[in-house]
Amino acid sequence: MAHNPPLRLLYLTNSRLPGEKAHAIQIMHTCAALAALVQVRLVHARRVNRAWLRGTVDLRAHYALPRDVPRRALPSLDLMPLVQWLPAGRPGGYALAFALQNLTYHIALLLWLLFASADVYYTRDSLSAALCLVLRRRRVYFEAHTFPASAAGLGLQRWLAKRLNGLAVLTPVLRERYIALGCAPQKVHVIPDAVDLQLFAPRAQAAARAHTALPAADFIALYAGQMYAWKGVETLVAAAQLLPAGCCVVLVGGTPEDLPRLQVLAHGADPQRLRFAGHVAPTEVPHFLAAADVLVLPNSGLTEISRNHTSPLKMFEYMAAQRAIVASDLPALRTVLVPEENALLVPPDDAPALAAAILRLQADAPLRQRLSAAAAITVAQHTWDNRARRILKLVSGDVA
Repeated sequence: MAHNPPLRLLYLTNSRLPGEKAHAIQIMHTCAALAALVQVRLVHARRVNRAWLRGTVDLRAHYALPRDVPRRALPSLDLMPLVQWLPAGRPGGYALAFALQNLTYHIALLLWLLFASADVYYTRDSLSAALCLVLRRRRVYFEAHTFPASAAGLGLQRWLAKRLNGLAVLTPVLRERYIALGCAPQKVHVIPDAVDLQLFAPRAQAAARAHTALPAADFIALYAGQMYAWKGVETLVAAAQLLPAGCCVVLVGGTPEDLPRLQVLAHGADPQRLRFAGHVAPTEVPHFLAAADVLVLPNSGLTEISRNHTSPLKMFEYMAAQRAIVASDLPALRTVLVPEENALLVPPDDAPALAAAILRLQADAPLRQRLSAAAAITVAQHTWDNRARRILKLVSGDVA
């Protein structure tokens, strides 16, 4: 009996791999899960990496992936590391350097695609999707994590929306936006982010605190992730200064560009109540989550991406770690979090309300246990394997 050959899927990205940001983790875990179902090849840019990542060769070990992901790195002219030495005009310098890198990568991708073939082309990058369509590649799919704000971005997305075979979006609001832009409703699937339940399985708190060198006796509220302004970490820094002795806020992650801003805000704060752990390897994050009593998702309500577009990896990681969650009350987070059921939700950008929720959980151990148990039930369906199956339904034309 003849067997159909496996579906060949090219995942195209201009991302820096390995990378310290969440999108690199998301791409690698998505591709690893897809590799169990189809023949995947990850095509990405060769870029100048952060100093602490340049020696990382084994991405499977670095990201604790269940299997290898075949990759092809394409050349690009990456001058972004040089921009930090410019005395002034750095934002404009970064924009120009990224435009040059993006252009040269897509020229390399164009040349490579002339001789490559696949059954499905899947990407998070608008220009990569447009390139595949211009080359008349069949079955081109785009994964949208934001909605464009500029006229040029809207024009490109409107052109894509009418030509793509399908679109994966992270939230229902994003789905409505892309339908309004011209994408057929049956082509737009809501596919949130996910988590590796085994990697983030609950661990003993005492052992985790010893491993991370966090104080054994304190009540710890912890944030792990990037520290862009829309992540709302400034609100958590302010809340930390409202907490009593014995309560400690720990911030894990951040880039060299973001940490100084927060450290200035924290100037004068009691160092016993606010600790910066800095960037840690992805495999270390589960230990920090296990060391916490409460995990905080303080997204700001001041930006569209935070209110309606995001599906934070950390939200699913927090739930899998089985620690009580305090989060901002925003539509994007309410797609998974239910107030008083699997998390406490507080008004965004409100430090006193955030501090009060942390103190409420400190005083109520049964509530912490109830919230974390409910979150564990919710997150069980949000695995990378399930996400890959939903993507496969999309690219196979099986409307969910």
